[in-house]
Amino acid sequence: MPRSKGMNGQVMRVRNELEGAVLSLVDCEEVIPIVMLRIEQAIRRAGLGSLLEPALCDLARVASSIDDAKAQVNGAVGLLVKE
Repeated sequence: MPRSKGMNGQVMRVRNELEGAVLSLVDCEEVIPIVMLRIEQAIRRAGLGSLLEPALCDLARVASSIDDAKAQVNGAVGLLVKE
């Protein structure tokens, strides 16, 4: 049974929201390596390893979570488009 015109509009709105979320996650993916590099430089230059190395581990964890979230959102978009 074909969808009503309103349902297609709703699906498109949801898809747009999900794609906006993916763009935000991609932005995070681009910024986190730069922040990590700056922290690594601070560790080498200022000897702040005991303070900043845990922050690097935390950022690596955040980066991994962002990858997972992006995959989940892309999967949801794929399911939405398939239906």
